[in-house]
Amino acid sequence: MYKLYNVKRWGSMSAHFVLEELGVPYQNIWMTPEQVKAPEFRDLSPLGLIPVLGLRDGRTVVESSAIVLFLTDSHPDRGLAPKPGGEDYALYLSSMAFMAVNLYPTINLAIDAEAITDTREQNDVVKAKAATHEARLFDIMDGRLAKEGPFIMGEKFTAADLYLFMLTVWAHPSEHALLARCPNIARLAQAVRERPRLKAALEAHGVLEPGE
Repeated sequence: MYKLYNVKRWGSMSAHFVLEELGVPYQNIWMTPEQVKAPEFRDLSPLGLIPVLGLRDGRTVVESSAIVLFLTDSHPDRGLAPKPGGEDYALYLSSMAFMAVNLYPTINLAIDAEAITDTREQNDVVKAKAATHEARLFDIMDGRLAKEGPFIMGEKFTAADLYLFMLTVWAHPSEHALLARCPNIARLAQAVRERPRLKAALEAHGVLEPGE
């Protein structure tokens, strides 16, 4: 059985939603931010980051995108990703990488850039620039959905849509503002919120309704 180390509204949301959609057995281990910062947690996550997925053989996997891809590849019969090896799968991987490598860290910088700045003034400048770039990246995703949607892989709902949904929750200046500006992302987010399997997880993370 999998073990998901989970913090509400943190990066473990995507893995949590994927596990619920897959319907596979797993143990959900709720963590607090203080527990994640504890030295002993570094044995599971070297950088002290969430999520962590405990595997059946006792080893652990970190990085939200890696966990999502592992889970969808491990349960291909559940239909949450294209079949590995095909051209659709290449586009699925590309979308996941775009979000994980570009959008996710940009959102983090827009929240707080202290890790790479020396003064409060530098922090504020980086955060402002990151928020502007974040909006540009979301606009790219919205444009793609306008041409190829309603979902990232066209008519087929996949785990990539769950990953994008997670990112919208953290959008600046707010999720509500993002959804008002990007109607195609708004439709995707609403479709995620309407999926029956996700209701309990969405409620647990406090994201059943868009954030103001």
